[in-house]
Amino acid sequence: MNCHKIKELINDYIDQTIPAENSKKIEEHLKSCHSCKEEYLSLKEVVTALNDLPQVSPPQDFTQNIMSRIFKDQIRIHPYWLSYLKRGIFAPRSSFRLTGRVALTTAVIILFALIFLFNQPDISPECLKEVRFSLRLSEGKFQTVAIAGDFNQWNFKSNPLENPDGDGTWTTTLKLPPGRYEYMFVLDGKEWIPDPNSNRFVRDGFGNRNAVLEINNCNST
Repeated sequence: MNCHKIKELINDYIDQTIPAENSKKIEEHLKSCHSCKEEYLSLKEVVTALNDLPQVSPPQDFTQNIMSRIFKDQIRIHPYWLSYLKRGIFAPRSSFRLTGRVALTTAVIILFALIFLFNQPDISPECLKEVRFSLRLSEGKFQTVAIAGDFNQWNFKSNPLENPDGDGTWTTTLKLPPGRYEYMFVLDGKEWIPDPNSNRFVRDGFGNRNAVLEINNCNST
């Protein structure tokens, strides 16, 4: 498959709605194509963010309220965009068929629209849960161990693990808000492995698996 075909199928691949044969071809392509790999990771991040948005139903006076706000603030908006925003906010998450910058732009529009329409900010401080990550390795086999995932934009340089006793047990503690996170450990900046202590995994698109962490609130995972 070429890059154009891969980008046409990437939504279905993320949704896992394509035949296993095509999934295998996409995974092989993503291993060798940096551009498509970046496109896939960016889109997956956006889809995860969209899926984390709360499901809401449109109020009966939705159109009337937004038009009155537009008139009051003298905002010019084409009727098409009003319809587009309404579909984007209240449509089921599985109906999003977006790619790359279009997906990111739509996500930003939806978030601002929710703030604009309902304007009920939560002024209470966001709770954070301390999560301890640990990985046991053979002593002296690796020089560095880090963690990369949705919580740090998959940047393995952001959160290194430490092995202060030199016994091969690498650990770190992160403070994370409630949510669903996929992550992997990175050994010496090159080898990516899933967390063997996790009990949930999903395909990462490159023939490996991501560990999954779910934080429901600040008291439990």
